[in-house]
Amino acid sequence: MEPQRRLHLRPFLIALAVACLMALAVAWHLTANTRSAEGPPLEIRWHGNGIILQGTVRDVATQRALAEGAAARLGGEADQVVDWLDIVPSALPVADAAALAELIRLGQEGWHLQRRAKDGWLAVQSLTDERSARARALLRTAFGPEVSIELVALP
Repeated sequence: MEPQRRLHLRPFLIALAVACLMALAVAWHLTANTRSAEGPPLEIRWHGNGIILQGTVRDVATQRALAEGAAARLGGEADQVVDWLDIVPSALPVADAAALAELIRLGQEGWHLQRRAKDGWLAVQSLTDERSARARALLRTAFGPEVSIELVALP
């Protein structure tokens, strides 16, 4: 390629690189805003003879129902419930907090629930036992039909 032609291409390549960087910055900004609008996921872990509740809920009633469900699961030992549930009005909705509290009582050591805006998963020991089938039904009631819930096997 001739030296003059290369000089003419340089501004074009610089403009193209800047446009690509701007497009990446806009995409990153939109993704970050979408994720922050979703809020942190709701997470429940059954382990170490205790239960950890973590994430955000919309109101005090939901927070209380989940903490009480965990304490009931542990035989009233409220000090075994680690509650990191922040109350944020824009948190992911829980359609039926009582169903989620029932799931907490049903859960077994090692189970792990994580719920995001449109989906969630529950890790269980067996995908086919009666307890897991009941857990799936409770999750559908707790989060509503618009949230896709998947059961996954614990390793």
